[in-house]
Amino acid sequence: MSMERELKDLLKTLGVPVVWGLFGSDVGFPRISLVRVGTVTRYALQGRADVETARVQVNIDALSYGELISLGPQVSHLLTSYRSGSVIRCKELSRRDGSSASGGEVVRRQMLDVQVRYRT
Repeated sequence: MSMERELKDLLKTLGVPVVWGLFGSDVGFPRISLVRVGTVTRYALQGRADVETARVQVNIDALSYGELISLGPQVSHLLTSYRSGSVIRCKELSRRDGSSASGGEVVRRQMLDVQVRYRT
């Protein structure tokens, strides 16, 4: 199973919609989207190594600040304690808060930068 699918399925256990990239249709709140920001591939003398490290941005969107601050730590704990399948380790690098106005509503966002070490 791929690292992307593992993380997506893991976060779905929180009971909110989860997607890599952008949601294709209007989905309620709270919701989680994941975006790969970068990947480092290791090489050995024989060629490409079977372990990669990716930086993944996890965006948590909610309408209320209460939902946001309760979901953020749950996401962080779930990811940083997960080791299974292709995922060797997840490490939270940073967490930022933000917001955006959308159709008269203010959508609150917490962005977690997570380093994911995984087997290819």
